[in-house]
Amino acid sequence: MKKLLLALIPALLLCAGCAASKCAAPAKKCAAPAKKCAARYTGKKIKTGFYIDKGSRGGGVLLLARLLHYSPQIDMTLLNGEDLRKGKLKGLDMIVMPGGSSQLQMGSMGKEGVKALQDFVRKGGAYVGICAGFHITLNRPERAQLMPYTYIREAVGARGDVQIDLSKEGAKLLGIKPGKRMVRYSRGPIAREAKWNKGCCKTYALYTSSLSPLGKAGVSFFNTPALIAGTYGKGKVIATSFHPEYLPSTHDIFVGCVYYATGVKIIPKLPVSSYRPLRVSYCSGAALNGHAQTIKELTTLEKCPDFIVKTGLKNLDETDLLIMPNGPEAWGKGLVKNGWIKILVNFMDRGGRIIAAGDAWKTIPDHKNLTRIGAKECLLKAAAKFAAK
Repeated sequence: MKKLLLALIPALLLCAGCAASKCAAPAKKCAAPAKKCAARYTGKKIKTGFYIDKGSRGGGVLLLARLLHYSPQIDMTLLNGEDLRKGKLKGLDMIVMPGGSSQLQMGSMGKEGVKALQDFVRKGGAYVGICAGFHITLNRPERAQLMPYTYIREAVGARGDVQIDLSKEGAKLLGIKPGKRMVRYSRGPIAREAKWNKGCCKTYALYTSSLSPLGKAGVSFFNTPALIAGTYGKGKVIATSFHPEYLPSTHDIFVGCVYYATGVKIIPKLPVSSYRPLRVSYCSGAALNGHAQTIKELTTLEKCPDFIVKTGLKNLDETDLLIMPNGPEAWGKGLVKNGWIKILVNFMDRGGRIIAAGDAWKTIPDHKNLTRIGAKECLLKAAAKFAAK
């Protein structure tokens, strides 16, 4: 896969982005008023690799990508395992490893990719790991062995909000306030210290509450590491086993992780509209081509002031347009199995519109408010047509 640069420049706005493929909305529909344009960042950008190969999955991937994409201090490149094996970490300042499955992430990197990752950090590169990205740092033969911690298998919990306690030293490290915080946990790795002779590391935040595995009497992970940081060779490593990207109230923790790793305080400027635009829900998990597709389409949609964009199917009461990108056939069957067909029909009956790309959604019955487009048609063009009405 070639690197996909998502630069914060007008060329990636809906009008410019689709113009190249002859499916743009009128320029006047997607150009923000000049008076609202903020001063352009002119400092040195952090050249950042964002790993999106097999194993990088879940809504947190998109949320992290948005925080990076909308930070003018970041120059983000999407990477996969082949990129690592081909030496494309060279020239980067930082790599961000999102949540998902660390086992699949390790498999997609392969031994050569893992070695390239280790060499990158050892020579001075920065590593920020979230959830599965924390797991990859562990000192186990089947992981990258960047940090002196190993996995406590029996302590894996469920999904939900838990409390952490960020130490004063950790707060100083991140450039934020210390103390207890509620964070989003989603089956992240629970760790303990292991033998180590490759650098130094320390725990800067502990879990002060716990969640048991669903349907089980799991082992509490109270008082175990929630955030660790240290050095590996000449490089810096920081990782959280929770998801700071999920809650706006914990975005500052991710910002602090980047600050520790690079010395630069990023300032994400997420799209905000001053009027009530069309409310769009984008079914991100269904995209056949994975996160490379969804990151590009989601951030392009968000650039258009006509839209306020959310992801998933759970916001239909606050949705005018539901976008369902080309996806695997299993997703369409899942709509039937999980009772979503009736919900979607009710949504259209009360005036909601759906754009469905490809054949995955053939289980949705025809409806006057359903627009079907081919798998290779421009989904963004269809959304722009809807906005123009």
